[in-house]
Amino acid sequence: MPRMKGVNKSQAVRDYLRDHPRAKPKAIAEALAKEGTQITEHYISKIKSTCRKRGRPVGSVTAKRGLGMPQIRAALALLKVCGSPGAAKAALAAAAEIKALV
Repeated sequence: MPRMKGVNKSQAVRDYLRDHPRAKPKAIAEALAKEGTQITEHYISKIKSTCRKRGRPVGSVTAKRGLGMPQIRAALALLKVCGSPGAAKAALAAAAEIKALV
């Protein structure tokens, strides 16, 4: 079955929202209809809610703890290598001992 060529409606909504972040679904539907993309207001609402949810957990953790993405990625990599939070804590304690000796 050949793939349809055309506009990705979800991406069109996200692009419009990037330029007009406070736009309502009805206004977005009308603007995209003028460009030739027919999309319902309900579908636009679903896309908007999904966009709002993305990035929220990391943003709240970094704000609360004062950490950035590089530190979080390093911590996740350490957990992946060690296998458990207890093993990661033991590895960090050993690293702290070594650092104190050097």
